[in-house]
Amino acid sequence: MPRSVVIAITVLGVLALFASTTFALVRSTQLRSSRARVAALASELAAARDDAAPPSEAAPSNPLDDLLDGEGGDSLDELLPDGGEGLDDLLGGDVAQLAQCVQPAGAPGSRDVPEAGPTEQIAQISELVTELRSLEFTDAPDPEFLDDEQLSQRLAAEVTEEYDAEDAEIDARLLAALGAVPADIDLIELQTELLASQVAGFYDPDTGELVVRGAVGDDGLSPTGQSTLAHELQHALADQTLDLPIDTTEDTSQSDAALAALSLVEGDATLTQQQFTITGLNLSEQLALSADPDALSAQEQLADVPHYLAQSLQFPYLAGLRFVCERYLAGGWDAVNAAYDDLPTTSAEILDPQRYGTDAIDPRDPGDPGGDWERQRTTTLGAADLLWLFEAPGNDTARALDEPRDRALAWTGGEVTVWTDGDATALGIALTQDAAGSLCDSIATWYERAFPDSTDAPTRRDERLVREGSQHGGVVTCAGDEVRVGIAPDATTARAVAR
Repeated sequence: MPRSVVIAITVLGVLALFASTTFALVRSTQLRSSRARVAALASELAAARDDAAPPSEAAPSNPLDDLLDGEGGDSLDELLPDGGEGLDDLLGGDVAQLAQCVQPAGAPGSRDVPEAGPTEQIAQISELVTELRSLEFTDAPDPEFLDDEQLSQRLAAEVTEEYDAEDAEIDARLLAALGAVPADIDLIELQTELLASQVAGFYDPDTGELVVRGAVGDDGLSPTGQSTLAHELQHALADQTLDLPIDTTEDTSQSDAALAALSLVEGDATLTQQQFTITGLNLSEQLALSADPDALSAQEQLADVPHYLAQSLQFPYLAGLRFVCERYLAGGWDAVNAAYDDLPTTSAEILDPQRYGTDAIDPRDPGDPGGDWERQRTTTLGAADLLWLFEAPGNDTARALDEPRDRALAWTGGEVTVWTDGDATALGIALTQDAAGSLCDSIATWYERAFPDSTDAPTRRDERLVREGSQHGGVVTCAGDEVRVGIAPDATTARAVAR
């Protein structure tokens, strides 16, 4: 499935999300601790009142004001409804567990990078990143800072060089056949625009270049610039000491393994970045980072991108952080380092870190459509791909399946083959499911919601679903652990590839 042509990047929209989330995690932890202390204090005061029965007094000030640096509980309740419990869904994991990862030893802001010239700040940030990550540079990077136009031009050149027009056409046909994007989408243009609006910086493993968005003045780096630099410095650090898995992330025939490896890379950099943000930025800088207008604008722009593509851009950071956090809590940075030698090979391992080390099942190949159809590509179709499809059938989140993550994790293996015949496209999807066998129903439900204008047609043998529409046919067959899908201009061709 299509992925970004540039790896080792910082995404502005994700940066805005993590900036606010990091602040919330710190405050959530403090709030929970403070509430426990306030509850104990209230109990003691009530007992003292019962014993002494003093005359009425003026209402005491909010104890949270003193405990939380002058910020009362009311303001934090607005920021963190339900005491921060809502962050569980946002980050796809337990907030308390994630807080253990992003809060290294030391109080928030305890290693605040002081205001200074850019040279001094870069050196201090580099030193702090190496300390946090427990690795050492063999060759200190020399960051390059570009304004918006310069960075956009650099990224456009990367897309032109790395994203072949034929590959982009096959990607577009595949996603359009799944109902995930409009049929007339130009993925090269979209990728160029998306990267220009979203990328805050990148590290190029081939050249060693480290680029950060934003001009640098005599007064040093902005909070966003500091946080982005920390992320990219970690990429350079990992590349020099652990070797970034470039060959794996660029293998288009194993796109799910590529996504899993990229999630390790970005999850590692994101965890380091969040640790830096908490210790290296003071409270006002953390708040400024979460309110950065460029980052907030990028997050808003991401909402206009087809759901599948937006999620594929964010997944390595959001899900990758959780995966790396699991490794970190299991054995510190040594366990994270070891993952570079034993890469996760499926997005299911990223979604559910307890599945780390579980190989995908290689499904039986799809049937042949015959006739003048030409096979263009076969690649893996992973649990993350299913998750994004289940979240927005037909690119409409209002049609989402319930519990899409749990449904997607019924996946145990999958691949998709694309055939073309002139302007026509056919897909053959071969999946394997776990013993519960729930993936079959999920795929059938997804298809019905993705193509609501199609109608039911008679089924045969193991066929779970046959749908026909205007110039569109779909067949879902299920037998044992196999779930097979054919999508084509007509049900006859769809049936042939679903065999």
